[in-house]
Amino acid sequence: MSALLVCGGVAGAFTSIFLTPIELVKCKMQVPIQSSTVVRPQGAFNIIASIYRHQGLAGFWRGQLGTLIRESGGCVAWFGSNEGMKRYFRKRRNIGEEGTLPVQELMAAGAVAGMSYNFLFFPADTIKSQMQTEDVRLAGGKRTFLSVGSALYRQQGLKGLYRGCGITVARSAPSSAVIFTVFEALKKQFS
Repeated sequence: MSALLVCGGVAGAFTSIFLTPIELVKCKMQVPIQSSTVVRPQGAFNIIASIYRHQGLAGFWRGQLGTLIRESGGCVAWFGSNEGMKRYFRKRRNIGEEGTLPVQELMAAGAVAGMSYNFLFFPADTIKSQMQTEDVRLAGGKRTFLSVGSALYRQQGLKGLYRGCGITVARSAPSSAVIFTVFEALKKQFS
């Protein structure tokens, strides 16, 4: 189990390096520019050009710490809780480590994994999204993960760090249930 958790954390850490620039552009596309009279959505290429023009290449990794925490911790929770639930079901059924579980138990383990991933590390994602959607020219570009998180907590409390969590967790349960169930079926098929 410990090797699985370490592997999940390391995989998440590496994933965060590639996800941060993509999520930065996605978040900026989801929050259109507002002027005093007009709301204008921006295209991906305009956002990419603007980030590079105002912040250089390093600007694409704004929010990296939040993505790192979410992905590394989230993958530990995702893989760990899936495996933990499968072990629980096997123990309850008194079958060995390689025993086959019924599809509903595989789906339950996957659903718990998705909910764990999203619930436990949702505040990091909230802070990351806040950092990625603010205009760095107005914010001075100096706000850190900790300063954004502290300001958000002072303004809205714990509730502000979990805004949108319910729907995210609800979405993650069925998707992770399917992902892990299909993975187990394919693993069984090809082993």
